[in-house]
Amino acid sequence: MKLNIFKRESNSAKDIEGVLRLRVNEPRLSAANVEQLRAEYLPKVAGKATLVIELDQLSFMDSAGLGFLVGLRKAMLTPQKMVLEGLSDPTLVELIKLTRMDQIFLLSDGPKQTKQLIDR
Repeated sequence: MKLNIFKRESNSAKDIEGVLRLRVNEPRLSAANVEQLRAEYLPKVAGKATLVIELDQLSFMDSAGLGFLVGLRKAMLTPQKMVLEGLSDPTLVELIKLTRMDQIFLLSDGPKQTKQLIDR
């Protein structure tokens, strides 16, 4: 897997060697913005087997945000690997674990760990 640098000012999507990398450059994943993100990303995710979502800018997520992530996963091919990369806020990591979403999403600190998770 090649690493790719995205512009930090916008959301983006890049397909690199069969791995779709989505950059969510939003501080919040909530009911206020998930519909826009869903419309933007769902068509890109459909039929993909491996997805990495870069969330290093994220500091808040509500149930609509969790629903957005689950919806992306449902649109993917099976079998699938979906990595949430860069979640640095301990509250968000705890939210993922409390809701048991860590059983369906792989959590990664950065690109190097993401590559290891995808390759295994």
